[in-house]
Amino acid sequence: MRLLLSTALLGLAWFAAVNLVMSALAWCASRAVLRRGTALSGAALLTLRLLPSAAALVFAAAVFAPAHVRFEPAQSDEQFGLTLMAFAGLGSWLLARSARRAARVAAVARVAGRWPVQSAASRAGDAYEISGLRGVSLAGVFHPRILIGRGARRVLTPDELDLAIAHERAHRHALDNLKRCAMFCAPDLFGGTATAASLEARWRARAERDADDRAVAGDERRALHLASALLKVARLGGRAAEGPARPPLWSTFNEPPLLEERVRSLLARPVRRPPAWRDPSRAAVVAAWGLAAAAWLVHAPYDVHLLTELFVAVLP
Repeated sequence: MRLLLSTALLGLAWFAAVNLVMSALAWCASRAVLRRGTALSGAALLTLRLLPSAAALVFAAAVFAPAHVRFEPAQSDEQFGLTLMAFAGLGSWLLARSARRAARVAAVARVAGRWPVQSAASRAGDAYEISGLRGVSLAGVFHPRILIGRGARRVLTPDELDLAIAHERAHRHALDNLKRCAMFCAPDLFGGTATAASLEARWRARAERDADDRAVAGDERRALHLASALLKVARLGGRAAEGPARPPLWSTFNEPPLLEERVRSLLARPVRRPPAWRDPSRAAVVAAWGLAAAAWLVHAPYDVHLLTELFVAVLP
């Protein structure tokens, strides 16, 4: 029991320490990207935003914790100073904040799941007309549904409605709501900075642009229909659902700050070809755990254990 308690406490301390270092690095890298106006893919922007929490979680769970259980004597009676306790408290707070935000996402998903569906709004049967929505949204995280407000259904022509639905299908295929949720719930220090907020805004702009390109598929006629649909929904004021559901939890068809840029892009000639589908999440997970496995191959966890013992001994 004592070993488990020390593993949990020191694991939280390491989680906070790595989080702090990686948050500082992510902040510096993001500042450079934003200042220079460097064009990054959505995957690169997402990776940069989630780097601190991902690195801290993998290090604490896959490197420190197994090393501590393996190399620490079961009956060790070490005493921990205020510094380590403070870092453990910070780690606990970060994880608790993440859990609260995840609970908020789950609550919004439950509310959305109880919204009464009026009728199917697409020939494919995967979009639904509902009351209480002023625009078009992709609602939910793990099983998202395309929801069409009554006003949008009324003002959009069949072709415009099809393109609005195709846009939301592109978001669903790219798992954009899950990515929004990951950024919203990330247990890191970086997320509270203005730089992280700007990085997330850059990612949202790129995600909307990519979804537009995939919906249009390089066809000028489809681009015109989608631009028209955007303008009509914007006139409705359709940005978010009424009630507790608000961005960043949903993908919404009309993001007012992006409206002009998206319409100009859609009306440009030639129309952009859609980007290739890429899902970097699996590769990122494999890379993270691959690095942890490589650390064990070079016996780095034992060095981490020795470093932990030094911190316990010298930190006040």
